[in-house]
Amino acid sequence: MAERVVIAPTTRNEGHGKFVLEVDDEGIVTRGHFLSLVLVRGFEKFLVGRAMEFAPVATSRFCGLCPPTHATASSEAIEQSIGVSPPRHGLLLRELCNLGNHLHDHPLQQILILPDFVKDAEGQKEALIRIQKLRKIGQSVCEVTGGEAIHSPHIRVGGMQRNISEAARRRLLDLIMDYKGIWDEQREFMERAFDASEVPPGLGVHDMPLMATDLIYGRSDVFRREYYQDYSEMLPVPFYGEDIGTEACTVIPMIRGKPVEVGPRARLWKYRGYKELGTMALNRARLIEITLRRDRAEEILRTLDTRARTINQPVTRGSGQLGIGVNEAPRGTNVHITRVEDGRITFYKAMPATMWSIPAIGRATEGYHHRWAQWVMRSYDPCISCATHYIIVQDGHVVDRYSDSRGGWV
Repeated sequence: MAERVVIAPTTRNEGHGKFVLEVDDEGIVTRGHFLSLVLVRGFEKFLVGRAMEFAPVATSRFCGLCPPTHATASSEAIEQSIGVSPPRHGLLLRELCNLGNHLHDHPLQQILILPDFVKDAEGQKEALIRIQKLRKIGQSVCEVTGGEAIHSPHIRVGGMQRNISEAARRRLLDLIMDYKGIWDEQREFMERAFDASEVPPGLGVHDMPLMATDLIYGRSDVFRREYYQDYSEMLPVPFYGEDIGTEACTVIPMIRGKPVEVGPRARLWKYRGYKELGTMALNRARLIEITLRRDRAEEILRTLDTRARTINQPVTRGSGQLGIGVNEAPRGTNVHITRVEDGRITFYKAMPATMWSIPAIGRATEGYHHRWAQWVMRSYDPCISCATHYIIVQDGHVVDRYSDSRGGWV
């Protein structure tokens, strides 16, 4: 007879999550559910009516782990709505700021999984020292390019508020070169730890589709062309069932009627032909991504013109055109959608990366003992607060679909 195992709150992740796992007599998960317990915060509602410039500032406060991705996706959505394009070096500088965030955030996940893979206290200590050095460099890139280490106020509608100095460019290049040596040592350490782990083969394998828009930075045109027309969503109760769904605090986004996985494995699968599956494939994909992002940061710093203009001021205040901004956040595809009229937000919607992958986390626990559930969850590095901030209300009622009367499903 099936029994139910509940794990709440989950540990070593951002935010408050919950597993509800149906297991057989041997403790094997036959059906896995993962859900958010973070209360809805209503960002999309209080943005409506506000000046368009406020949206990147507000959405970067979804959480403190990856603010540049939200400021970037928000700015790009507004830019599409009002018809402005940042200059080339503004886009390069914006990308560099986001790379700094990846170089800070991806190693942070290794802190969360160290106890799972490294039992030696001295080995943990040495790894933590390396990881903190890597994170400090990543934060330095964000601070110099974005104006602050956390919320990056230089990311503005139209580009980046200001360019960096030539001295700052050279200093960041030196730091990125330092990053390479530290990361080479840390990557080898993590690969050895993964090779020696007792994670059962096949853990985390599922049949959900994967979604990505770019290998590194994110492309709004890819999302609009390949995914947007097939987007739909479901409220928690019909997805999880009445007894579970009433507690869940995110809607379920779907492509072609199915939930999808986003993130490191999805990006490498689509753009590098990465074929590995499961929990360990996701952990190893993140190692590959750190190397790719360090190399891209070096490339930008070697070509950036520190005398070039980095922002174009909007020439229009917007007429309600739908704008879609997409950035590949550390955890996966981050989508912001807006309409701007006369300089003010009339509609706003965000689908952060973890919001997409929450169903995949539950599914990925199936077929293995429930004691492995949190190992699976930590491989996704979920940022549950980012995923939990809105509901859809129409005529005073919460609904699971909303059709914009001006055209286009939103």
